[in-house]
Amino acid sequence: MMASPAGKRVVGELYNMAVDWRFVLTGAKRVMDARPFYAQMVVTDDCNLRCAYCDEYAPGAPPPPLSELRSRVDRLDGLGALVYDLLGGEPLLHPDIAALVRHVKSKRGGSNLCTIITNGFLLTSRSIRDLNDAGLDFMQVSVDSVAPTPTSQKSLKAVLPRLKLLSEEAKFTVEVQTVLCEDTVDSYAEFRKALEGLRLAFGFSIQHGPGGRIAIRGEKYLELLRRYGVFEGVNFYGKHLSEMVMGDFSRPWKCLAGFKFLYVNGDGTVQWCGQQRESRWPLASMSFADLRSNDRHKSCEPGCSLGCVRLVSATLGQPVRTFGASLRLMLGMASK
Repeated sequence: MMASPAGKRVVGELYNMAVDWRFVLTGAKRVMDARPFYAQMVVTDDCNLRCAYCDEYAPGAPPPPLSELRSRVDRLDGLGALVYDLLGGEPLLHPDIAALVRHVKSKRGGSNLCTIITNGFLLTSRSIRDLNDAGLDFMQVSVDSVAPTPTSQKSLKAVLPRLKLLSEEAKFTVEVQTVLCEDTVDSYAEFRKALEGLRLAFGFSIQHGPGGRIAIRGEKYLELLRRYGVFEGVNFYGKHLSEMVMGDFSRPWKCLAGFKFLYVNGDGTVQWCGQQRESRWPLASMSFADLRSNDRHKSCEPGCSLGCVRLVSATLGQPVRTFGASLRLMLGMASK
């Protein structure tokens, strides 16, 4: 299913702001070379919430100093990364988050993409202005339901005023990301209706269990994904996801984590992703040989539902098959 006109507009705003032909051509190189394309970087392990399905935070953990985070960005840029997600924990707890965004955008003449993934609770007019000035391209706000649930405090009841503030003041594109699970699937249509008229894009994360394995099943999820897609109507691995939702994990794929996709945890160590924590390399000394060593199948591939890893693996691992979806996203999805 294609994105709605509003979805095309807000996604188009993102890519017209941040993607130029230099980015497109360099990104095309990443299909063939041994350099990473996409990096997720934990800027603090601390979080202000305690969502039951999440194990990617450490309450009270001190944030890495800005100088260390800048050094990690320098190293990632030197390796070749073009897309950065700044995450936690809760990244807005870091007192220097805007300065870090500014440092990311100083690389490659700004021909890269910088995203913050946040629960939105700490947003203010001042922080939005600071992120505007720093050059942030994209913010993903995790909001799961209309009202708080037993598994998540991330509800519209809590953050709707902040979403309205973002819609009015943010110069970056804002996507509302919902974890698709039993607590959210039946009320999602009501959820979307409550946000009509706001300048927002929408997407799904698929609830996973330990190791990243998909934790939802059933036709009702399949219907929701058919209607909306994972990212504004686009499913880079749609057939595979549909099969997994129905319990079929037999379709093969190749995970590019640790090669084209890097996850840098709070202590500056690269691991395959937020869920696979056994294989680790110090970012400061990670070599191209280390990257190439991860260009292989991994035992955790069957049933994996980690969207960012899957998107990068599909886009760079199957460029011909995903070319149409990639082009729509990168060039603003047709006319604005």
